[in-house]
Amino acid sequence: MAISTHWHCPPKDFRFTLEPGDVHIWRAPLSESSAYASRFRPYLSDQEIIRSNRYRIPHPQYQFVITRGILRTLLSHYISVPTSELLFENQAHGKPMLVTPSAHPIQFNVSHTRGMALIAITLQHAVGVDVERIDRTVHDRDIAERYFSKRESTYLMSLSPPERTQYFFAFWTCKEAYLKMEGRGIAGGFAHCEILLETDRPEAGLSLLNQQAETDPCLLYRITAGSAYVGALAVAGSSAKISHWDWQDHYLV
Repeated sequence: MAISTHWHCPPKDFRFTLEPGDVHIWRAPLSESSAYASRFRPYLSDQEIIRSNRYRIPHPQYQFVITRGILRTLLSHYISVPTSELLFENQAHGKPMLVTPSAHPIQFNVSHTRGMALIAITLQHAVGVDVERIDRTVHDRDIAERYFSKRESTYLMSLSPPERTQYFFAFWTCKEAYLKMEGRGIAGGFAHCEILLETDRPEAGLSLLNQQAETDPCLLYRITAGSAYVGALAVAGSSAKISHWDWQDHYLV
């Protein structure tokens, strides 16, 4: 069930390699160190600092601070705008978008779980990404019966516990990435989008149940972000060139 994702050190001029039709996915391990998180705090806006201080548990706060700092740093490199001038605005279901500078066509999406973040960046096309840590206990049966299609739920219950865990998170991340690309929340269609998986291929199929009108094309890819992490990428369009980059701390300026 596990697929291989090959991560690379990006070229020094990575910002010049992003063209329409390209998607750059960044993988960033998230330290649980307060000292490490403090390196990223100066890159956050006042509103983001206030938001981070609302976390009562340290680890989620560190994850948010580091992930936002990395996102701001990457966007600053791509569009040659200081991090302090980047202004985000959340859509109805929480998907952040860049509103300043408003003229740039860059699109992005972010996901993080304990110990890992994925950031997808592209031009012009909507994008969604999700990552989950799989070495944790989840009530997969109850969640599948509530949020998955009948076919998906039945298939999961036919598997052994280890296989069920892998397929559960594969279904979940693909659905999450697609709905984030669409700018919708879980209530916006988890049970109405059915995922079709192949054992050894990153590409995943998508079928929208109870859909009357034709939908715009969408590409869906599974991602292995580490031995304990699975993820997925959704891109609006019919073709895309995907690059998998590892975050480097020396990009901080």
